[in-house]
Amino acid sequence: MPLRPKARSSRAPRGRLVAAMAALVCVLPAVAPSSDAATRFSGPTSSQPLALSADGGLLAVANPDKGTVTFFDVSSSDEQRLARVPTMLEPWGVAVAPDGVKTWVANTASASVSVIRQTAPGAFAVERQIAVGTEPYGMALTPNGTRLYVSNARSSTVSVIDTASDTVVKTIAVGPEPRGIAISNDGDGDDLDETVYVTHFLALLVPGKSEGQDDAKTGRVSVIPTATNVVTTVGALQPLASTRFKANGDALGRIPPGASFSFQTGAYPNQLNGIAIRGGFAFVPSTGVSPNGPLRFDVSVQSLVSVLDRGSNTDAGVTRNLQQAIAQQENPTRRFVTVPWAIAFEHAADVGWIASAASDVLVKITIDPATGAPAVRRDPSDRTRVLEVPTGKNPRGIVIDPTDTRAYVMNYVSRDVTVIDLTTSPEQVRRTLRSERLPGKKTRQAKILAGAELYNTSIGTFDPPSPGQPPITGRMSRDGWMSCAACHPFGLSDGATWIFPSGPRRTIAQHADFDPSDGNGMRPLGWSAIFDEQQDLERWVRDVAGGAGVIVASDGVTPHASVAAFDPPSASLRQLRLGGLRALDALATYVRVGIRAPISPVAKTDPDVVAGRALFTAANCQQCHGGASWSSALVRYTPPPGAGVIVNGQILGELRSVGTFSNVALNEVRADASAPLGSAGYVPPSLLSVFALPGGFLHNGGAATLDEVLQNVTHRASGTGGVDTLSNPSDRAKIVKFLRSIDAASQPIP
Repeated sequence: MPLRPKARSSRAPRGRLVAAMAALVCVLPAVAPSSDAATRFSGPTSSQPLALSADGGLLAVANPDKGTVTFFDVSSSDEQRLARVPTMLEPWGVAVAPDGVKTWVANTASASVSVIRQTAPGAFAVERQIAVGTEPYGMALTPNGTRLYVSNARSSTVSVIDTASDTVVKTIAVGPEPRGIAISNDGDGDDLDETVYVTHFLALLVPGKSEGQDDAKTGRVSVIPTATNVVTTVGALQPLASTRFKANGDALGRIPPGASFSFQTGAYPNQLNGIAIRGGFAFVPSTGVSPNGPLRFDVSVQSLVSVLDRGSNTDAGVTRNLQQAIAQQENPTRRFVTVPWAIAFEHAADVGWIASAASDVLVKITIDPATGAPAVRRDPSDRTRVLEVPTGKNPRGIVIDPTDTRAYVMNYVSRDVTVIDLTTSPEQVRRTLRSERLPGKKTRQAKILAGAELYNTSIGTFDPPSPGQPPITGRMSRDGWMSCAACHPFGLSDGATWIFPSGPRRTIAQHADFDPSDGNGMRPLGWSAIFDEQQDLERWVRDVAGGAGVIVASDGVTPHASVAAFDPPSASLRQLRLGGLRALDALATYVRVGIRAPISPVAKTDPDVVAGRALFTAANCQQCHGGASWSSALVRYTPPPGAGVIVNGQILGELRSVGTFSNVALNEVRADASAPLGSAGYVPPSLLSVFALPGGFLHNGGAATLDEVLQNVTHRASGTGGVDTLSNPSDRAKIVKFLRSIDAASQPIP
C-alpha cells in the first residue's frame, strides 16, 4: 500500500464531491481527443499505474500517495503536462479510452473507480464514481474499449464495467488477491471474443507440500473469456527446479552449512503483479521465493519471468531467472534485478521491458515466438554488461507508445515519469516528467517518503559523509539483490514461511509493528521477540541481504562494529543520512505511519460477525489478541532492556505458549539445521487484517485456514484456563467470520 495521504472523507455526497474535484483541476496546455469512433488499441492491453490513448498522444499517470492523476500531452517531442486531477484515495490502476475522451482510475482505498472526462482540449473533470469491490487495483480495457475489467484485490473478484454506461455489468468471483490483468487482441471490432488473464498476487500451496520447501507453491493466473465472463481455468506457474545459485547446506534435510556451496536451490513464483501478452504466450515477472535455509542473499529471493502457454493455459516450461544473466556478466559494477514488478512489450518486435522496482532500472528481454522462452539482452555498446536503463526511484509501471518510439515509466517514490527513447542503441533516458510534488524538506511527509525509499530500494543512495564528497551508495544489499519489499510487498506479508536462524517463520505484515494506542510503542519483532527496535533491521541488511549497512562508525562511512539485537540500542548509534534525515529513523517512521492495513470485504454488521465477536470475547481471546494492535505483545521498556528481561535471546515475558509448537513438523528447524526456538512460545501475532493472507497461518504456516487454527483445543482454550468453550463448529465458524472482518475500522477489544 502507498504512503498514507492526508485523511479525506469518502462519504461526501456524490454531486458535491464531483463538483469539488472538478474545481480543483489544474488546466495547462491542451491536447485534443481523437474524433475517430472506430479508434482501437493496436495490441493486447494490460493493467498499469499509467496508460496511453490508442494513438499514443495522451498519457495518464496515477499518484497513489496524493490521490491524483496527472495528464500529459505526449503527442510531440516536447511532452507537456496538461492537468492534475484529484480522484479518491490511493489511485493505482489507470485506463485511458482508445480515443482519449475518458479515463478510468481504480481507487484502491475507496472501493471505487473514478470516471474522468476530457471536456475540452486539455480540460478534465471527474464525471462520476463507480462502486466496485474492495481494494480495486488493476484495470484494463478490451481492444475496442467497450469493457473495462477491474481486479478487486481484497474481495477476490473482478468487476466488469460497460464503458458506455459506466456501470458494473458483472462481478466475477476469482481466487485470492487478484492483481494484474492482461487482455488479448485478435484485431477485429468485436470485444466479446477476447480472453482476460488475471494474476493472483501470492502463490498458493501445492497439496502434499510443506511450507518452507523451495517448490511448495505455484503462482496462479485465472483465465476468463470475455464472451462468458466466467473463469474457465486457473493456470499454474510452476516452481523453478534450479535457480543456478547453490547453497552450502539444507535446513529441511537437516544438513548444517559447510564450506562447499553444492546444494541445489529452487524457487517458486510469488508477488505476481504484472502480466503482458505477446503472441501465443502471457509473461509474468515475479519475486521467486527460495525459503529453505541457510539464508543468504543469492539463495533466498530470485527474479523470475514465468511464461503461460495461451493454447493450453499451462506453464510453458521456459521460466527465466533474471539474476542468472546478471551474475554471468563480467562487469564488476553489476546491479541485480530485484522485485520485477511490471512488464510491457513493443508492438512490432518480440522485445519486452521489465521494471525492477527495487533496483531502479529497466531490463530488456527478447522472446522466442515459437516457445515463449525469454532471454535477457546485453548492452550493445558494452557486451560485458546486461542492458539496464536507469529510471526514477521505485518504478512500478511501464507503457510503450504504438510506434515503439517511446517508453514511459511510472516511478512511485520519486513521483515522476521516466521517458525512454527506444530508437537509440542502446536505448536511453530522454527526460523526466514530474507527476506530483515532493514534500518539503524536514517535514513529516518527507521523512515518511525517505523511509519508503529505503524500504523499497535494494541500493540506497545516502548523503555524502562530508561536504564536497560524493554520495554513499549501495549499502542496502549486495549488488542490489534484496530489499525490505522483496519479502514485505506494500509493507505487508509475502505469504512465505522462511526457514530463519530462529526457525520456520511466516512473514509478518508490518502494519501492526507499532501499537497505535501507545504513541511510539512497538511490538517485539519476529515471532520469537528477538528484536526490540525497527533500527535492528541493520542486522538483516548485513546478515541476510549482504549489504554494508547504514549504522556507521565515527568516520561516517565504516560499518559500526557493535551492532546487536538489544544492547547497545541500534537507534542510538550513528546512521547514514538521506536528505538530511537519519536513515533508519526515517524507515521506522514509514513503518509506523506509512503502511496501511488491508481493508476487509466482510461487513462489521453481519450477524455472524457480531456473534463471532461476542464468542471471541467470551473465550477471552483478547488476553493475547486484544488492544489497538490486536496483540498483547509490547516492548515495555526503553532500550536497552534491564537485567533478566532477555532470556535465550528473547524478550521472554512477551511470549505465549498455546500449543502451536510442534518439533515433529518437517519445517520445525533452524536455518543451520539445529532445533528451533518455540518451546517457550511465540509473540501473539496481530489479528489486524489477518484475512489478507491466502492461507498458511501460525509461525510455521502450519494451519491452512483460520478454522484450522481454531481446531487446536489448547490454543482456543488458552484464554479460559483450559476450559474449551468453542467445541461447537458453528461457533468457531462465526469467530472465523469475525476474524476475517477485522481491519483498521474495527473497534478493538480491550
